[in-house]
Amino acid sequence: MTGSSPHESPHGLGQILFIGIEGGSLTEATRGLLEEVRPGGVILFRRNVPSLPDLAALCSAIRDAVDPAPFIAVDEEGGRVTRLEPHVTGLPSAVEAASAGTDKLETYWRAYGTLLATLGFDIDFAPVVDLCPADAANGIADRSFGISPDAVIAGARAVMSGLTSAGVLPTLKHFPGLGPTLLDSHHHLPSLTKPKESFEREDLAPFEALAREAPLVMIGHGHYPFYSGPDPIAATLSEAISGTLLRERIGFGGVAVSDDLEMKAVSARIPWDDLAPRAVAAGNDMLLICHRPERIVAARDALARRAASDESFGRRCAQALSRIARL
Repeated sequence: MTGSSPHESPHGLGQILFIGIEGGSLTEATRGLLEEVRPGGVILFRRNVPSLPDLAALCSAIRDAVDPAPFIAVDEEGGRVTRLEPHVTGLPSAVEAASAGTDKLETYWRAYGTLLATLGFDIDFAPVVDLCPADAANGIADRSFGISPDAVIAGARAVMSGLTSAGVLPTLKHFPGLGPTLLDSHHHLPSLTKPKESFEREDLAPFEALAREAPLVMIGHGHYPFYSGPDPIAATLSEAISGTLLRERIGFGGVAVSDDLEMKAVSARIPWDDLAPRAVAAGNDMLLICHRPERIVAARDALARRAASDESFGRRCAQALSRIARL
C-alpha cells in the first residue's frame, strides 16, 4: 500500500481480502467488484476453469483489472481437492503420495507447480499438515500425509520444495491442526478434545518444524480450549492462537491467511460486520471470502470503519499490509 494509511483509504484495506469470483471470464460485475475492493488476492475454483486456456486468460485479466495486481491462488492438494479437473487428472491424494518417497514427491510437485505457474497462479493453498487417519469424517482424512509427525513433515517439506522451485508459494494448513477434530468446519465449529500434551507433541509438530520455511500459513476454524478457553471460539478469531502461538512460540514471520470466513464454523456464530475485524485483530493478515460479493464489500467496509475509529486496530492493519507487501 502506498501513498495512504489504512485510516485514510478503505481501498488500501481491500488488500487484506482474498476473494472468490464467479465464472470463467471477467463479467462487468466482477470487474467492478475487483476495481472497487482492490483485493490482495483472488482464489479460483472449478467454477472458474471452463478450459485451461480460458483459465490462463482469466488470470491475466484479473491482474490487469487491479492495481496493485493481486496474488492468484488455488487449492491444489491432489486427490479430491483439485480445481483443474477434468482438464488435468491424476494428481494423487496426500495419503496416496506419502508412499512414493520424498524425492519423487518433490519432483512431481515441481512439475505440477510449473503447470500452475504457467497458468498464472502465484500461491497454492497446500500442503495440508494436519495429522489425520485416512478414514476420518472431519473433512481432512486422505488430505493428510498420515498420523506420524515425521511422515507429515517429510511429505509436506517435499511439496513445499517442489512448489517453491517452480515459483509458486506454498501454504501450510490448517493451523494449529484440525486432524484430531470430529466435525467438518465447513458446517460446524469442531472443538478439540485431545489432551494438550499429546496435541503439541504430535499435531503441532509439523508447524513447529516447517513454519519458519513457509511464506504462508492458513489458520483453521477449530476450537482449542487449552489455548483460547472454554467458550467456543475458532482459532481464526483467537489472538492466543493466531497471534501468540503462531508468532511468538512458533516463530512464524510470513503471512497468516484465514480459512474461508463464509464457512459455518464462524459465519453462523458471528455477525458478518464483526467477523472480518475480529479475524484481523486476532492476527490474520489476509481473509478468505470465497463466494458472495456483498459479503466481500461489507467486510472491506467493516475493516475501514474499525480502522478509522480504533488506532490500535489501524496499526494491526498496517502490520498486515506490510507483511503482504513483503510477500
